[in-house]
Amino acid sequence: MTFSSPGGDASATRFRIGTAHCDLIACVLVRKGETHRLEPRLAGVLHLLARRGISPVTRDEFLETVWEEDGSDEALNQAISRLRRLLGDASLIRTLPRIGYSLSAPVERAETLPNPAPTSPFQAWLRTGLGFIQRPFLTGLAVGVLVTALLASVFWPRTLEQEFEIFTGELDEVGVTLPDETE
Repeated sequence: MTFSSPGGDASATRFRIGTAHCDLIACVLVRKGETHRLEPRLAGVLHLLARRGISPVTRDEFLETVWEEDGSDEALNQAISRLRRLLGDASLIRTLPRIGYSLSAPVERAETLPNPAPTSPFQAWLRTGLGFIQRPFLTGLAVGVLVTALLASVFWPRTLEQEFEIFTGELDEVGVTLPDETE
């Protein structure tokens, strides 16, 4: 069943757009066997587009419905851009200049989501490792700590040894003797 008309089934929370399957209650989108989490506002934008189908949704309507009072055009632009990437086909969301956005493909209701493709332990590890790289602050912090630790381990012991040699060598040359602690 498709619900691409303005009078479509507004209660539908599981649907398919192109090759992507969406579950708005679980806030997930599955495409090519990969599951992607949807932030609540991103899910709201997708739900509004799916309810309208090929009919346009105005920018003001997105901002009022999804963001309420703290939305901006830039936030909407970023959400649409992210949805286009997640859907895997930028042409699925049409930009209507001075109006808003609409879907260019019919929305089909889905009862269940496809099972994600099985992954090996290495693929799972690789996916979580690459997720770390997508967080620039944490990546920068980790690299900074590693570089600091490496530099400290390389230069710190040599610096202490050199200072100790200079200190003890100067005393012997000058003829200074240290008093014994027993006196």
